Amino acid sequence: MKIEANGEEKITVTLSHEDMHRLDITYDEMDYSNIETRRVIWTVLDEAKRVLGKPINTDGRLLVQVSPADDGGCLMLFTQMPLPENKSKKRLIMKKECEPILFQPFDENCFLESINKLKELKNIIKDIEAFDFYKNYFIIIHPKTAFGENLEFSLCEFGDSETGNKKGIARLYEYGKRIYLRDSIASAVSEAPNM
Repeated sequence: MKIEANGEEKITVTLSHEDMHRLDITYDEMDYSNIETRRVIWTVLDEAKRVLGKPINTDGRLLVQVSPADDGGCLMLFTQMPLPENKSKKRLIMKKECEPILFQPFDENCFLESINKLKELKNIIKDIEAFDFYKNYFIIIHPKTAFGENLEFSLCEFGDSETGNKKGIARLYEYGKRIYLRDSIASAVSEAPNM
């Protein structure tokens, strides 16, 4: 189990396949409505307190984002969020993976620029797919957990993006013409080290 503090409000925990086996849970079984998932989260938080040597404030809202790792483990990102003024009840929120981003570059040059930008950001991307849809370019980006907003912000100068547009993505898969790029971001992403 690898535990890192990312500032005051964020903690990143990397669980290996062995850690998941020891905790007796799989990524697919993780669901906050499942009592075993709650047990795992609190076990991991207790270990994080011990390793980091500081208390973890759970008085407000705690956002837990979970993403699968290639080795059968998972990446957990804990973010302490302020409690809204009108609410006094603490709450734990769990999210699994970021939704894919549907990105439409403004033109061909922006398409190429966005591909170059994505190569620079390969450490926070799981996968990308490029399409030509009736002479318009689209890129479907699958970010690693908690990095979707960073990607959208980084690409905003090259086009428009939308998170979770399942119909648009399905339409591209069905009717779009897939673009295969030499030395594409997809190959760069597969060579990127895991975070």
